[in-house]
Amino acid sequence: MRILFVLEHFHPYIGGVEYLFWQLSKALVIQGHEVKVITTRFDKKLPQRERNEGIDIYRVNCNNRFSFFIKSVPSIFKNSKDFDLVHTTTYTAAPPAWLVSRLRNKKSVLTFHEYWGDLWKQLPYLNFRQRFLYSTFERMVSYLPFSKIVAVSKFTQQRLIKAGVDQSKINIIYNGLDYNSIKQISAKIDISDVKTIKKRTALDYIFVGRLGVSKGLDLLLEASDIFLQKNPEATLKLVIPELPKKMYDLIVNKINSLPCVDQITVMHNLTKEELYKQIKRASFIVIPSYSEGFCFVAAEACALNIPVISSHCGALKEVVSGPYIAMDSLTTKGLFEALQKAKQQEWQYKESVQFSLDKSVEQYVHLYKEMIDG
Repeated sequence: MRILFVLEHFHPYIGGVEYLFWQLSKALVIQGHEVKVITTRFDKKLPQRERNEGIDIYRVNCNNRFSFFIKSVPSIFKNSKDFDLVHTTTYTAAPPAWLVSRLRNKKSVLTFHEYWGDLWKQLPYLNFRQRFLYSTFERMVSYLPFSKIVAVSKFTQQRLIKAGVDQSKINIIYNGLDYNSIKQISAKIDISDVKTIKKRTALDYIFVGRLGVSKGLDLLLEASDIFLQKNPEATLKLVIPELPKKMYDLIVNKINSLPCVDQITVMHNLTKEELYKQIKRASFIVIPSYSEGFCFVAAEACALNIPVISSHCGALKEVVSGPYIAMDSLTTKGLFEALQKAKQQEWQYKESVQFSLDKSVEQYVHLYKEMIDG
């Protein structure tokens, strides 16, 4: 099969969506399929054309993902001629990918990670104009008649059906993790060092994630400001990217204004091994998201046997397993009380759940073949 991916961002961009398509692309190439990716050139240091792990990557020169909406059309049209189908994802990559697939009479599949709907009205860091434009754009994307739509969780499927998407077009394919790779990296970490650190303090906690408006960073910083002042031996680490710069500067400036600034460390550009080491060194990880369509961070933390404080919103109820604490409310108070429970070791427990990369790839390949043969 010949699969053309049209994506806002792709490896080495850091994020759950990017991780999914990087792993999926590599797995497809290993199976002998031809894969090409059209994406944004988010970093000018990256080559415009590249072949990486057998994947042909073409990066469109554009300032942001919204200009990709327009500028990508010629590239998609030119490169889609000899491909069997076009696979894209939410948000701004979806319309041009769908348009060209119709012009080329190609089958098309859209992976929908999460549908926010009315949640746009509650999210922080957005003004009225942004809320209106983003929510309108989301509805428009959900109305596009793709051949198939993939929901990455039952929660996302339910949200799409509620939004009016034809249920018969929706397939649930959970995002997959390479658990063998996680075990191999984890085995390299000096476990005795991890235990020593945990004995020194049981109040080192960590946040890992992209700088999205739905990630609950406002709740995290406000609740941590109270918690860290009450517990001077505690520390918080934030592993976040430096992009988008405006959001990064906003978060860093907020941290620097807090009385507990000396108890907070900001990290970025970590390798997988360094990231897993930081997670394993932590007493627990905090995921206070307003919504999650899946959440790779939660799945990875559970695979590393790290307790999770979770908002339990969206698909987090499906993904989080092992020791966890669910926030009673999606508020600063709700998160502070959850931190207090973690301090007292008041963890709940759910039987381990795994999301296999092999199974995810197998389901995507099955869907592709079904679409092409059908």
